[in-house]
This record gives sequence, C-alpha cells and structure tokens, in this order.
Amino acid sequence: MTVYNCDESSQQINILPDELLIYIFKFLPLDTILCCENVCKRWKKLARDQALWRRIVLIYSGKPGQSEVSEKNLEIISTHSEYICCLKIQYVYSYPSIKSVIDQCKNLISLELVMCRIGEEFVNDILNWPKLKKLSLKNSILLLGDKDLIIPFDKFKHLNYLALSDFGLYSFNCETLLQCSHLSHILIEKVKNLEPHFIKELISSQQKILETFHIYGGNSVEDNSLKQLSNCPHLKDLAIIRCENLTDAGLVTLISLKTIEHVQLWNNTNFSELALLRTLGSSTFINLQSLSLSRIQNITPVIVDLISEYYKNLKFLALYQCPRIINTDYEKQLKSKFRNIDVVLY
Repeated sequence: MTVYNCDESSQQINILPDELLIYIFKFLPLDTILCCENVCKRWKKLARDQALWRRIVLIYSGKPGQSEVSEKNLEIISTHSEYICCLKIQYVYSYPSIKSVIDQCKNLISLELVMCRIGEEFVNDILNWPKLKKLSLKNSILLLGDKDLIIPFDKFKHLNYLALSDFGLYSFNCETLLQCSHLSHILIEKVKNLEPHFIKELISSQQKILETFHIYGGNSVEDNSLKQLSNCPHLKDLAIIRCENLTDAGLVTLISLKTIEHVQLWNNTNFSELALLRTLGSSTFINLQSLSLSRIQNITPVIVDLISEYYKNLKFLALYQCPRIINTDYEKQLKSKFRNIDVVLY
C-alpha cells in the first residue's frame, strides 16, 4: 500500500483545475470554506469565487436561541460582504437593525425578510440590488400605518421568485410586475383586491415558465384563470386560498396539468362531487405529493376513499373544516386510511 504524506497529498489536489476545485468546495459547509481561505493564495481566491457564494444563504435571526449562530453570521457579513449573494433575515422587528445588515451587502441576488417589520425606507433600499432574482417578504409586517409600500417591480428584470405578505402589490403598481419576464415562482396568497384582468395578464405573461402560483383568489380569480393555468406546462405548485367564485367549469380544466405536485384549493361551495371526483381521479392528480381541500363543501367520503386508494405519492392531506367529513362516523376511520401521512382536519 502506498502511503502519501501531507505535502504529497497537497501537491496532488493542487493539480486539479480551478473549476474542479470550486465544484468540490460546493459540497463543503461554510465554516470549512472559510478555513480553505487560509490554505494558500490560490485557495483563498477560489473560496471567494462568485459561483460558490451564489449557493450560500447567510441567515440572521432575531429568534431566541439562535443568537450565537446569528452573531457568527454577522461577523461573516462584515468580513465577506462583497461576496454575499443570498441573505435571509428572520424575526427581526426593528427595521434600522435590518437596514444595518442589508446595507453591507451590495451584490445580493436573493433577499428574504421573513417575519420581520418593514419600514418605509425599504422602497429605496431595495433599489440597491437591481439584479435580484429572489425577493421574499413572507409573513412580514408593514410599519407605515395607512401608507402603501409601492415596489417598482419593473426595476428588477431578473426576478424569478416573488413572495409577498399582504402588501407591496396594488392596483397602481401591479402593471410593473408584468415587465418581469422571468417570474417562475409567484406567491401572493395574502394580497387582496387585484383585478381579474391583471391576474389573467400575469398568468399569460409567465405561462411558459410558471412553476409555482399561490394567490389569494376571491374576486381576482375566475374560471378562465384556471383555464389559463391548466396550459402552464411546468406548473408544479398551485394554491388558491379563496375559491368562492370558481365553478366546475374551471375546476375540471386542471386535469390538463401534467407536472403538478402540490395543490391547495380552499373555501368553495360550488364544486360538485362529480367534478371533484373527475378532477381528483385524473391520472395527473393521483401523483400529487400534497393536497389541501380545506372548507370545500362537497368533499365526501367517496372522494376521500379515492384519494386513500390511488394517491401513492401523497405525504400530506388537509381536509380542514370539510362539512361532509368532520363530525361524522367517517372521520373516525380516517387515521386507519392514512397511516403513513399527515391528515389535518381542524
């Protein structure tokens, strides 16, 4: 057996081209990458390569119990600010504190502010990153009182992932979103009062690339919108939180979806049992990984039996407040029908 000493091993790995070393570095945790910077000048340069840092998400959290990690990441942000591309801030309730962190990062392509409080300065601050590909304000709160946070989406031509809380998108700035031609993930399930014609234009503009579409619904989504969604060849994740205005005519068009994996349809009294059976029994729907049919009036034991028998890939099922299921003898049988997945009824 040949035994190599450390110097020989170092020489051997340094024979590798830069591209291959960077590929290897991608499998290393951040702490190890930072250690690699101290090996030699070449490794320091490779460990700070943009292709490597585009995959690293720095997280700063104000949540109790996470302060040690957050303080460590703050130090990394201060020493490596020019290399940081992806930043996630969560549970921070002071916008000046948020601003002090994000102002250090000039090359962001992904910014997530989750469970945070957003100040009015954010409208101007966000313009510092015109190359943003991902923007998430999910579950954050606006601190402007009666004012609106008007984000000029047309300034972010590279945006492909957008997740909003209940602010940021209004009738007077929604048209700017249509100029983002790379949006494949749209999550606006808390944004209300959007016009139906805008939703149709939005779906139409992203129809060829749309993978995720979460929307509040209500008066904004009509049967024709579902027909448009059914023609999205790459749609994997669909959620419509308020479905009151949708009918069987729109529901059955979803049978045409070929790549769907996750579906949420909430709050509807119009869908008939027959249309639900036809849709949920289709060859594409039985491959779902998660399904939520909360407050759908005509979900019946027959439909749930179909799901339990044919949905072999299902990992999560929600039948929250479905009146023909809850508080019945059939409800007591559900645990035995779905032993290996989570079922939510309440």
